[in-house]
Amino acid sequence: MAVRTALTSFDAGLRGSDAPDTAFQLATAIYGGTLLAGFVTTAIALVGSSLIVLAATSAIGFISGCLGGLILARVDHELPARLGRTFTRQLALTVPAVPLGVVGGSTWVLSLEPYVDVVAFPSAVVVFATGYALSRLAGDRYVDTVVGDDPIDTWRWLPPGSVKLDGVLVFLYVVLAGGNAIVENWLQALLWVSLGSLWVGSCLVEGRWRFGPSGDRTELQLYDAGIVKQRPYTRTLVHWRDVDHVRMRNGGLVFDCGLRSVRFNRDELEEPDAVLEAVDQQLAAQNAW
Repeated sequence: MAVRTALTSFDAGLRGSDAPDTAFQLATAIYGGTLLAGFVTTAIALVGSSLIVLAATSAIGFISGCLGGLILARVDHELPARLGRTFTRQLALTVPAVPLGVVGGSTWVLSLEPYVDVVAFPSAVVVFATGYALSRLAGDRYVDTVVGDDPIDTWRWLPPGSVKLDGVLVFLYVVLAGGNAIVENWLQALLWVSLGSLWVGSCLVEGRWRFGPSGDRTELQLYDAGIVKQRPYTRTLVHWRDVDHVRMRNGGLVFDCGLRSVRFNRDELEEPDAVLEAVDQQLAAQNAW
């Protein structure tokens, strides 16, 4: 009973009684499927097997992992908040891609069983991509659970970055991938395609690329729990408990949060001085409380 009570006491007051939304359930299912299929199929490839057996193993592993992930997401209503609560937990979702990538990369210098290279490295790419997508969804759901609906105040914010530079980099990735594909160097081509896709994903996640009706949703939002960086498709929370100081330094607004300080350049914010004043007042109120 004591163990059960401890497991269900996570952040009392942050819980929701509803099951996670469909997007989160789907992402969890796909992540579970790619994770199980990647590891099982790579393990079988390492000991040697035919392509047909590997394909069947991958399909069975993916379906089984999808069902397991879907059941977990539907049963554990607190899973999104638990996974998205800290940066470390979000990062942990992508860590399983590392051993798969190591196995895939080792085929370039070691003589391993056939098909290891065409199984391990693509599995690493897919596991990382699905893990990253799930981590962002979990982070968003956690922020939604903590802050509530209506912010105390909001200010316009322009995420840093250059759309033209991002476009040039993506173009270079496409050229490199195409060049390797022409000479039938498929693993190198997959590597460049993966890097280009990850860069595009980062541009969308960070709000440097904005499309659709939510493209203008880039602002800072002040809440009792902290300050939220609202991007078109994602949002992140800086808890007041993690902030030591907030100050203007070297032309920017800096939130001193230990090793992971958050900085905004003056030209990114519509009213940097107003943001500083409001944040100082909120921090004073938090400390007084």
